Amino acid sequence: MMWRWVRIRRGLGIVIPAIALSVSAYWSLVLHWSACVMCWSERLLLATTLFGWAIDLPWLVAFASASGLVVSAAQWWMQLRAVHAAFCSTTAPCDISYFQLGPLTTAGLATIVFAALTALALDRLAHVPRQAKKMGGMLFRSEIQSGR
Repeated sequence: MMWRWVRIRRGLGIVIPAIALSVSAYWSLVLHWSACVMCWSERLLLATTLFGWAIDLPWLVAFASASGLVVSAAQWWMQLRAVHAAFCSTTAPCDISYFQLGPLTTAGLATIVFAALTALALDRLAHVPRQAKKMGGMLFRSEIQSGR
């Protein structure tokens, strides 16, 4: 049962940012929505999270997804309160949203995605292999697989 959850968690960790990046690319390339500075940083953090899940780097995944959660939550707050940040440009302001469904904006969707990815990353960090617990810490993957 545990190994099934490990596969599901890793699959979700790869599929969720891949879908989010695809939707973001669709909004930019097909609908011609201009991305702000915070949107670009969220995209980079999504790509970093996807990369971290693909090569199994749990600390990178946790850092990138938590950072993305902070950036997207700040942008969501800016969009809901119409606060203009000094670092955003006038051609692509961070407080403008092209999509709004009640209080849910594009940054709100990103916040939900990063919250889910952060929860998956924290769950990944909480489960240390049994061999590593016996040895008193985390081992390298090659040491665990070879039995050293």
